[in-house]
This record gives sequence, C-alpha cells and structure tokens, in this order.
Amino acid sequence: MAGEIKSAAQATRIATTFLKQYYAFLRPISAVRDDANWIVKIDVGLVTRDIAEVKIDASTADVTGYSLPR
Repeated sequence: MAGEIKSAAQATRIATTFLKQYYAFLRPISAVRDDANWIVKIDVGLVTRDIAEVKIDASTADVTGYSLPR
C-alpha cells in the first residue's frame, strides 16, 4: 500500500484490513502517531477484551509489525 498516512482514520482502515485475515470481530480502540509510525490498537475478542496492536509506517503505509493476543 503506497502513500502517506495523514489521519488516524486512515491508519485504522489499514490495520483493520490487515487483521481481517486473522479475526472476524474487530473493534478499533485507538490510533496514535509515534514519530514515523502509527500504532493502532484493536479489540479482537468477541467475548473478552483481547487487544491486537498493528504498527504502520506513516510515510509508506506498510505494516511493519504487529502483535496478536494469545
């Protein structure tokens, strides 16, 4: 995905699209820019609160890292 991410909404869209390959339930929690990256937290737990975190490069819109709940 090419292009600079200028808003939390854009970062959240990218993160939810990425996480759809792992989870059916997605509820965005937060999207925060940290220097050159966006850190997006999304609740992926249907019954309990399970937080997945996606790191996205703000200048290229590439997912550069992620952590999934156990």
